[in-house]
Amino acid sequence: MSLSLASTAPLPRWYAAQVKPRQEKLAISHLGRQGFETHCPLVARSKLVAKKPAIVREPLFPGYVFVELGAEDRWRSINGTIGVLRLVTFGNDPAPVPSGFVERLQDMADEHGDVAFEEDLQPGDAVRVVGGPFDDLCGSLASVAGSERVVVLLRLLSGDTRVTLPRAQLVAA
Repeated sequence: MSLSLASTAPLPRWYAAQVKPRQEKLAISHLGRQGFETHCPLVARSKLVAKKPAIVREPLFPGYVFVELGAEDRWRSINGTIGVLRLVTFGNDPAPVPSGFVERLQDMADEHGDVAFEEDLQPGDAVRVVGGPFDDLCGSLASVAGSERVVVLLRLLSGDTRVTLPRAQLVAA
């Protein structure tokens, strides 16, 4: 009977790197050139572009990208990478994100790489609008109007207002 010793080297972990404003793509490009594996989860949002509604892809966590590092990786070089401000640290050591967090975001991505929050929302549930003119407003789900549209009671200055929105713009609050 032979025993094999398992490698004691820690598995690669994901870390957050703070990047310069709106320079996620640039930072990812330069980190990739250095051999680092990166991930920047995106979400599709409805916005006005040149006064016309359009769907744009934006980072889920603006100003941050995730970088996978192994035990032997020289993480300090990340701080000198074009587009990167710094690797998030606690004290002198890089701070890993919780195990499985980035992997779960990768699993939730659709065929375009956008993170899709497919929550089973029921009438009465508290919701938050993501994107569009009502971005970040909270309310409650009033009803489902077909497979793609929902009616939401948004809390505005004058009280609750009924608004019909695309289902993709809602997440649980």
